[in-house]
Amino acid sequence: MFSSFFPFSGESFGIQFDDLFDIFIQSGAILSVLFLYREKFGSQIRSSLRYVTKQNSDPQGFYFLVRITIGALPILVAGFIAKNFLDTIKTRSDLLSILAGAWIFGGVLILVAEWFFQKRRGVEEKTPVGFRDAILIGIFQCAALIPGVSRSAATIVTARFLGKDTKSSAEFSFFLAVPVLFAAGIYKLIKYRSILNEVTIPVLTFGFLISFLFCTLVIRLFLRYLQKHSFGVFGIYRILLGVGVLVFTKFIR
Repeated sequence: MFSSFFPFSGESFGIQFDDLFDIFIQSGAILSVLFLYREKFGSQIRSSLRYVTKQNSDPQGFYFLVRITIGALPILVAGFIAKNFLDTIKTRSDLLSILAGAWIFGGVLILVAEWFFQKRRGVEEKTPVGFRDAILIGIFQCAALIPGVSRSAATIVTARFLGKDTKSSAEFSFFLAVPVLFAAGIYKLIKYRSILNEVTIPVLTFGFLISFLFCTLVIRLFLRYLQKHSFGVFGIYRILLGVGVLVFTKFIR
């Protein structure tokens, strides 16, 4: 957990602080997406409002927001229903093994998705993510509720299996993060509001700001990387990380 880098941790404030700190980190990531895509979000929202108020006959902005909404709903519903079960997984003694297994499995899926795309399509499909695509991506995004499964990896891999090009896959994953992480953040903020005080708030704010700056840089570099490369290297990284953790837990620790 991020809080382990500070003088106090879960032992002094409980696991609630760890969860809340993660939410503030994720909120910084949300802000970075909104900042980098502020023109796109702004234009789509304005277009949507004009369409709803019948000032514009072009529905594309409205459809964009609908696709984001239906893509976010499955994980929000599943997360709410299974929240107690998911909390118990985090306290399991074999959590590291679960994480390692998820990393390896996810890495294999990334490699398979890249192979499948190149084998079946050959040429990248430049069409935007449609309603059917958004529903399927949203359903498979639910896998991210399992510890060790990356939300972005789950959505990007699904988009790749649907034949979407690397940039469209990554950008739709970023867009989906906004409502999903925002809703999770509001829920956790209300749930753990009792631990907000003069000690924790500065640390949470610091984490939020650092996350915003770091994610802004990483997203820019990530998109630049995808212009010339595939996602395959990330699959290899996850597999190596998972194998390393398994070796550590089974033979070294």
